[in-house]
Amino acid sequence: MVLSFSVSIFKVLMKKQEPFTKTFNKRHFFFAVFLLSFSFALATPPANFSGWELVFEDNFDGTSLDKSKWNPTYNWGHTHNHRAYCVEENVSVKDGKLIIKGENKRHPDAPATTTSGGETHSLDYTSGAIDTRGKFEFKYGYIEGRFKAPWQSGTWPAFWTLQDGWPPEIDILEIPASRYQHHYYLHYTDPGWYNEHGSAWDHEKSFGGHKDDNIDRSADFHTYAVEWDESNLNFYFDDKKFASYNRPTEIKQLEKQYIIINLAIGGWAGNDIEVTAESPAYYEADWVRVWQAKPAKPDTVRIMSMNFGTCMVKTEETALALGDCNGENAIAIITQLSSSSFRINFGDVVLEIPNEKTDAGLDAGLYNWNGGNHQKVVIEKQEGYDGSVVRMKMQHSNMYLRATTDGERVIQSWNDDWTWNQMWRLLEATDDSLKEDSSTSNSKLGNISNTYETSIHQAGENLFIELGSHFVNGATICILDLHGREIMQRKTSHSTIFSTRSLSSGVYHILLSDGKQKFLKRFRK
Repeated sequence: MVLSFSVSIFKVLMKKQEPFTKTFNKRHFFFAVFLLSFSFALATPPANFSGWELVFEDNFDGTSLDKSKWNPTYNWGHTHNHRAYCVEENVSVKDGKLIIKGENKRHPDAPATTTSGGETHSLDYTSGAIDTRGKFEFKYGYIEGRFKAPWQSGTWPAFWTLQDGWPPEIDILEIPASRYQHHYYLHYTDPGWYNEHGSAWDHEKSFGGHKDDNIDRSADFHTYAVEWDESNLNFYFDDKKFASYNRPTEIKQLEKQYIIINLAIGGWAGNDIEVTAESPAYYEADWVRVWQAKPAKPDTVRIMSMNFGTCMVKTEETALALGDCNGENAIAIITQLSSSSFRINFGDVVLEIPNEKTDAGLDAGLYNWNGGNHQKVVIEKQEGYDGSVVRMKMQHSNMYLRATTDGERVIQSWNDDWTWNQMWRLLEATDDSLKEDSSTSNSKLGNISNTYETSIHQAGENLFIELGSHFVNGATICILDLHGREIMQRKTSHSTIFSTRSLSSGVYHILLSDGKQKFLKRFRK
């Protein structure tokens, strides 16, 4: 039996202009479960959350802040918004939105000045902040929020995460200056210092930057997000990834994080402040969510080249090659690591590109797991095929694994290089679909929602035949000469491979039949 993916694909549609009804997600799910029995979740946020679970959500319903989820100000006091004194009364919930108000008004409880970062600030303004410290904290996942920035210069809206102590912190959204850009960072302690002493603010370093475009963040709501796992931070804007960092040494400093939303005034935003008594600033949030990958059960498979009908195997030299699918050395264990990445074990060693090299044409090998991106594989389901047909891309190089043209090795190569050699079928470890006399059985496809055509591909001296969804109970496949005389016959429940080595050069017919319908195609040897 061919292994198929158990994937619930949720296509997320975002309304951009008008308010949402405040049901689950304010998003509409229009594509549901379509294939059964395989536990891989090939989900890549933000468009697809199959294999993920929603662990935190606030749509800001009602008329007040939900204090079971949020603290109404900073846990360390009122004076962290630079020139603005932070108070609960400047935080409100109305019409399905969180609103943080910045005012040109000194709060009666505010001191004249405060000192932070070695600088003294006057507290001439009032603003607000909320956080989830002690109420919701998380490690690894996908955090997203939909925000509209205030238009006034001198305002500094932010959406970020923090743990007790500083650094580290993840800045998902900061707008200190132009409304046509936003900043994103990881702040961390210099690893040399951290390894000896732990976190220290005076040894802080960072990576990230700012995204510039022609989109005014104050004119409408936009979605900001980060995906975080043990090695990577991927940043998103309006559901599109625009920056990616593989920094496991620095990221390991991150423990459970809580969420902060605040509106600072002055400071990094400068002192040319356009907030007046007549024009207060409003920082609005439509919703905030956190998703985490569900624990994935490792899957035992054989990884077959669609071109050659052989499988990835572990050799005696602990190297990867192509060989007999029926051997024990062809058994692979695939484990999901994040929304998009997997590791592939052959025994105690994992598939990798040696020395983290990104050159095309390099052999894939096997080595002990160390968590690097050169050992992580992105698995992509292929449209037009059942869920067990995939392409596999190395995360560090963005190059695809393909069989060499001699059918002996596995290398990393470009997207459009020998595409059919980049096609792999994931078979159950006990799969017998390669046997010449495999018998017909009921299809595992069941009542699926998508339809795909019968696929016949010729490569070298092999014919690869995959039944379309119309042949739900299998088919008899015959190779006929031009006079209609039968040369070969085989039954299959789903797919099979014919060797044409014994055929003379010429034109032949492939006839598929299940007793009710027929499919006929010519091929040339």
